[in-house]
Amino acid sequence: MTHPVDPQDSTNVGIGDRLRAERQRLGYAQADFGAAVGVSKTTQFNYEAGDRSPDARYLRRAAALGMDLLLVITGRKDDSGAERYVRVPALPERPARGLAAANEDAAAYDTRQDVSGLCFGKDWLASRQLEVGKLTVVTVRGSAMEGTLSDGDQVLIDQQDITPRSGYAYALRQGEELLVRYCQMLPGRVLRVTSANPAFAAYDVDLSAAPDLEVIGRVVASVHEW
Repeated sequence: MTHPVDPQDSTNVGIGDRLRAERQRLGYAQADFGAAVGVSKTTQFNYEAGDRSPDARYLRRAAALGMDLLLVITGRKDDSGAERYVRVPALPERPARGLAAANEDAAAYDTRQDVSGLCFGKDWLASRQLEVGKLTVVTVRGSAMEGTLSDGDQVLIDQQDITPRSGYAYALRQGEELLVRYCQMLPGRVLRVTSANPAFAAYDVDLSAAPDLEVIGRVVASVHEW
């Protein structure tokens, strides 16, 4: 829970200014950074204006993206920060056409605003046994995974894990679309694809006869976790 603060409090205003500077240093627009840490553009604006105090969850997520919290909170720079964070690139842009362009509920991933990727703590990645060079980031678009992932959520994908297992979500490239779905491998190289949203029916894909479907990797974390 966040709490309003006195806008005349120079300490909080200073924190807001430093928060803005750090967000800009990381290369984010205000709305994009807010989305990356799970708050609205208005909330991010209020934090940077010094009108509200960021809570612990916000700060934890901001730190995972490479923000220097020591600098933001105290004004003293953490000189070791650059060595402790690494940028994970976004999935290369591939503009959606056809159904994905006509129907946002196709749960397509639109990476056009995330070409630079996100910063993550090296220790955070190592604790999850994730290899930086095999990771990518995408932004969820659509409602097929609503209840688990919402439109605008960002997810981290392990591109080394491309053999679907029951109970996990995977990023799939299906023709011109980028999707996220629960996947289960059935006998005969048949892939069962399921959504979190019951409005989207499950379907089976014969991988031996579907060369236009590619498993990009497993979703290993989302904005709800970092």
